[in-house]
Amino acid sequence: MIIQMELWLSIAPPLVAVIFAMWTKQVIPSLLIGLWVGSWLYTGSFIESLNQTVVYITGVLTDIGNLDVLLFLYIFSGLVALIQASGGVQAFAQWISKFIKGPNQTLLASWGLLPITFMDCGFRVVAGGAIIKPLAKRYDVAKERLAYMLNNSSSPVIVLIPLATTFIGYIIGVLNKGMQAAGISGDPLALFIQSLPFHFFSYISILIALLSIIPALNVGTMKQLIKGKRKETTKRAGGRNDGAYATEFSKEFGEGESKNTKKSDSAKDQTGNAMKGEKKEMGMKMGMDNEEPELHPRLLNILVPIIILIALSFLLMIGSEEPSRMMLQALIITLVVSILLYLVQGLSLKKMTDRFIKGGNKLMATIIILLLAWPISDVSQDLGLTQLIETTLEGNISPIWVPFLVFIVTAAVTYFIGSSWGAWALMMPVAIPLAVATGSSIPLAAAAVFSGGTFGDVTSPVSGMTAMSAGIAEADHMKYVQAMAPYNFTAAALSSLLFLGVSFLLI
Repeated sequence: MIIQMELWLSIAPPLVAVIFAMWTKQVIPSLLIGLWVGSWLYTGSFIESLNQTVVYITGVLTDIGNLDVLLFLYIFSGLVALIQASGGVQAFAQWISKFIKGPNQTLLASWGLLPITFMDCGFRVVAGGAIIKPLAKRYDVAKERLAYMLNNSSSPVIVLIPLATTFIGYIIGVLNKGMQAAGISGDPLALFIQSLPFHFFSYISILIALLSIIPALNVGTMKQLIKGKRKETTKRAGGRNDGAYATEFSKEFGEGESKNTKKSDSAKDQTGNAMKGEKKEMGMKMGMDNEEPELHPRLLNILVPIIILIALSFLLMIGSEEPSRMMLQALIITLVVSILLYLVQGLSLKKMTDRFIKGGNKLMATIIILLLAWPISDVSQDLGLTQLIETTLEGNISPIWVPFLVFIVTAAVTYFIGSSWGAWALMMPVAIPLAVATGSSIPLAAAAVFSGGTFGDVTSPVSGMTAMSAGIAEADHMKYVQAMAPYNFTAAALSSLLFLGVSFLLI
């Protein structure tokens, strides 16, 4: 019994981190407190716990696989900044505007931008919003409706893509930690691919968002917004001349910082950090930095890096036992080719270096989350988390209920802390050992973690993606949260039923 009580202390580090994150809405300090509490429990000494906390963090940095993931995140963010500096995003915006003729086409176009904005959710929202917003204004699309389209076409889609995104590097890392916690071997990328059919929230939320383009299928606040804009759309779409539109379009891409930037900067980012001031470089807002392009806009400046990165990632990762290293190599080659391409066009190495560093620094908060969340998993294992799960849950909980419960808990945690990445890092080392101990489906349990995190990412009022989407669309934040809530909660309810039903069929 005493041993059993000691094992229960193994849940203290993640539990403390979650409670503090819910209370403070700050993920990074909460993770640090959780890690320190775990170190104190492990050492039994206040003084020694401080040293042990450092030992756990440095232990993460000595792992080659972890370093691959961290370098990938930083370099990828820097590459995105270079693409913006080259004028690639602006060139695509000018090109696509020729084909949009109405409000519904504008909303569909936001989804059509996925092939060039899928690499990161922050880049997806900010770049996609900058391209589509002038068109949305032209055709009087409700701001909350645009924010909903941007938000629900970001994380729910990108989490399903198994290569060439910032997500996949992180996903491999958290899955690897979960597998280590469960004491099982294998390829975390293979496990992720096996889990893809079960990302129910992503599939359902995408379907609902696409169906909402049809005005008759909308409900609640969103329906009222569409009615209020219908007359304005009819009146203004044919009355605004091309000159006025061109002027408005140019303002979206130059002449300082727009008012929507200030809105998004005063919100909170995906890591739960307050973004106050115009030059804060925090969290996952890794998209456009509101600086004008350094080169004449050309489509090849965005297409070349994307095509090279996708092709190389696919080729190098086939049959590889080190997917994170292969993705890093593909990214480095893409970066080198992009630099040469922009040098030929006249973009100086000094300016590229400056933009690259600024872009990479925008993911520092995410990198810090990893450096703290991974050690929390380690200290929990040292305190006996795996043994606790094996001794208390095996035989006491039906394996059929595991994916359902994992989805509900992860969704709740993410909703309150506003960070899907933080919740994934906290929940995966619990979900996979739980699935192993009870005989439940490991891919289904992993998918439940990802689905629960994705729900909170696009629904929580304190999520960085929610704040960013509302800010870029110039929508009132809470009005947007109220408008999109029925859609995402419906998707979550249906997803929970599917996790239970599919689990019943598979187990």
